[in-house]
Order: sequence, then structure tokens, then C-alpha cells
Amino acid sequence: MRFALVGTGGSSGHTLAAVEQAIRAEAPDSQFLFIDTQPFNLRTRGKTVYPGQGEVRTVSPEDCGIRNRTGSQTMNLLLSGGPLAYRRLLRRARSLLAGPIDALIMCHDRMYIETALLRAARAQGTPTVLLQEGPFCAIGNARPQANRLRLKAMLAPLLDRSGLLPAIPDYGLAGHDLVVAASAAYRDRWAAAGVNPAQVALAGVPRFDALHTLRNAVPPLPAGDRLELLYLVQPFAAHGKVTVEAAAEALHVIAEGLSTAAGDGAIRLTIRLHPRSSGDDIHRLRETTSIEVVEDEGRRPIEQAIGAAHVVIGHYSTGLLESLVLGRPVLVVPIPRAAFAEQSEADKQDWLTRTGLPIARTPQELASGLRHLRSHDGLADIDCVMVAQETGVIDGQATARAARAILHLVDQPSGGN
Repeated sequence: MRFALVGTGGSSGHTLAAVEQAIRAEAPDSQFLFIDTQPFNLRTRGKTVYPGQGEVRTVSPEDCGIRNRTGSQTMNLLLSGGPLAYRRLLRRARSLLAGPIDALIMCHDRMYIETALLRAARAQGTPTVLLQEGPFCAIGNARPQANRLRLKAMLAPLLDRSGLLPAIPDYGLAGHDLVVAASAAYRDRWAAAGVNPAQVALAGVPRFDALHTLRNAVPPLPAGDRLELLYLVQPFAAHGKVTVEAAAEALHVIAEGLSTAAGDGAIRLTIRLHPRSSGDDIHRLRETTSIEVVEDEGRRPIEQAIGAAHVVIGHYSTGLLESLVLGRPVLVVPIPRAAFAEQSEADKQDWLTRTGLPIARTPQELASGLRHLRSHDGLADIDCVMVAQETGVIDGQATARAARAILHLVDQPSGGN
């Protein structure tokens, strides 16, 4: 069997590599092609890390004769010829998928290159699979709030009707033969959006498999009088997800709150940089807080960083969920809803504030929250049902379940080549 994997930054490369390994365990002769589409991700940039064994091919706008004149994929396609530019994408997609392929497996499906790969796969009879990469996935309209995105949303129907560019479906609604969901709650959301429930398999989150063994092996809280804090950076302002002002205010809350909290005892802050962070965050905190600050560039697994902390501070990072699973207290510094470019992104922040986690909207609240967490774990009031709806079952078998669902699809009379 031969599979094509499509990754776009984030943890998609690791997730797909894990599923690849699980498929190889069941079908050792399987071959894999990894298609890296991250160069098309103009919003967050970064790179895809794929530790698998498959052949790797990277596709970029330049490969398809598309010039990145702006930060918008849509505008770049229009300026590069509109329908003609999209046909070049289709030709490139067909060349990437040349030869028999039993399934096209992807974690994202909302970029133009991804829609082209889906069309190319269907044209040659290859079934497609959407593999949910992690929690906090928005199904349905993103509901833009920023003026730029509102204008883009208003123009989208005109573009669709004009035929200049194809419509971009909502996440998971591109007509996949199989959707591998994290939980029953996500299956229900997809069903409500029109996906046949029979085409949705429940697996969990593959990258959370490691948490199953680690949560029983995470070291006890570090000893000593010094409070060890871990701050999970999210470069959401640089990516246009929230306003620059709101991001700066959140850093101010953290810096001032930590300086105040230092009066209760020694504190050391470890700042874990995001893979797509510029490093400005650590510079600002170093300049504006009086406590000891160290940098974690993200080379060690996040689980190790969480295990070394007494308290994890963040906004709406999935790392906060991982911290809860690993039994580490969390303190949330929320971004105001009005500051988000899209309401669907704001929904993630709102969700976290409803789970029962301690919240700090001001420096005073952050200092008092840390004071409380010095003697309490802060986990007793967490809504575990809400958390499980996002994480799915964490039993170390999510990757295996995803692989079995994909192999079952391929084994069907109408699946594969």
C-alpha cells in the first residue's frame, strides 16, 4: 500500500509520522509520501518537522508560478492569474500524487493547495482522510471580527459565484471519505454540520498518547522554596490572531503580577518559546519584570518542561490542556474576546475560562492566584467532562485507533487503488 501524507506546520508532521509508524506496524510493506505545504501558510510561517521515514516533497507557491505579493493566499492567486493560477495548483497536485495511492491523509484542508490535492485525489479515485491534529478545532464559519477579515468574508461569496477561485470549505467539510475525530463531541459537531456520522471514526489525539504514560511518571513538584513557573508563549499578535495592544496588555499583566508575587517568595520564570515565536516575548518580560527569567527554546519535549514547573501560565495554548492531564496547576491570563480577529479563535479562550481554571485578568489577580497556588493545586474545580471533550480518551492508543480506521477504509471494496 502507498499513502500520501499532507502536513502544514505545527504538530502535523509529528502526528502524521506517528500514524505512519502505526500503519507500518500493521502493514510493514506500506510506502509513504510526505507533502509539506507549509510554504503556503503565509499567516504563521514557520516550518514543518516530519520525523517519519517517507519520501518528502515540499510544495511552494513559487513552484506553481504564484508570487507572494501580499500576505493573502486569495489575493496572490488572483494577482497570479486567478483561474489560471489555480489550474497550475491542480497540475502540481496531480504531479505530486502521480502513481497509485491508497489514501491521502491530511490534518488541514482549508488552504488552496490542500483543496487542489483533494481534487487531484478524487480525480484518480483516491480516498481522502482528515485526521484531527488536536483540540480547539473550529468547525463552521470562523465569524471574523477584524475589519480586514470581515471584508474578505464579504468578498468570498462574490469570488465563489464568479468562478475566479474555488470556495474554501469549512474544516472537515470537504467531502472526505473518513474523518478521524478526537472525541464524540467533535463527531457530533461534524454530524451537525452535515458529515455522515458513519464516516467519522473516534480515535483521540495521537500526540497525546505520550501523556498516558507520562502522567503516571511525571516527577513530583520541584522541591525548595522557589516557585518554578512556566509561561507558554503564543505569538498570536504576530500572526494577526489578536490585536497588538491586547497581546502587550497580557504581557504587562504577567510582568507586573510576577513582580508583585515575588514579594511572597522566590520565583523563577521559564519562558517556553513557540516554534514560530520571534523571541520578542522573552525580551519584553526580561525588561519589565524583576524576577529571574530563563528561556526554553522548545528543544526538549513540552512534557518535560511542564514536569519541571509548579505552575503553568498561558492564554489558550493546548499546552495548558497537557498541563492539566499531567496534573500541573494552570493559571490563565485571558485575551479579551473583542481583541480577536475571529470569533472562533475567541471561543477557544472562552472555553478555557469556563473549565474552572484560575483566571488572572489583572496583575493583582495574577499575584493572588500564584499565592493561592503555592499551597493548593488548583485542580479540584476543573470540569473534567469539558476537558475530555477536547482531548478525547487518553489511553495511549489514539494513534493505533487512527491507523486502524484508515486501514479499514482502504480495505473497503471502493477504497484505495
